[in-house]
Amino acid sequence: MTYGLNRFSATFFLIVSCLMLSACGFHLRGNADIAEPLRQLTLVMPDRSRSSLEPLLRRQFEANGITVNGGQGYQLEINSESRSRREASLGANADIDEYELTRKVSFLVRNPQGEIVLERKLTIERTYDYDADRETASSVQETQLYSEMEQQLASQILRFYANIKP
Repeated sequence: MTYGLNRFSATFFLIVSCLMLSACGFHLRGNADIAEPLRQLTLVMPDRSRSSLEPLLRRQFEANGITVNGGQGYQLEINSESRSRREASLGANADIDEYELTRKVSFLVRNPQGEIVLERKLTIERTYDYDADRETASSVQETQLYSEMEQQLASQILRFYANIKP
């Protein structure tokens, strides 16, 4: 009898939780709603070597129904991108305890007539604990943080682009 009562309580709690979440307007982040004129995009990257941000941007845009490098339509220009690492804090022995990672991107969007309709500079910073005794683990953590930062930048660029009023 108690098993049936516990199962009923758990089901009831789950249903009430779902109703409360839907009542407050919560919804999972899905694909962006892209206006039809924005569905053609030319992606222009800096002249230097291939960017680690470029494949993420392509994936983000294509997953939202935007044809990248279709030749016509809007143009997204990545003017500059940089990453940096600096010491954020030192320990008692003047050893590095934390590093601060920074990822910056400057971009602009031109409409089909060549006019700039959006220009932004985005900066993301993360701090992580550094352990000299576990340098390999710290290096892996740094690489993972940069990857997450780039994914976040690609998502932010998509959201800014999706909010352009054609």
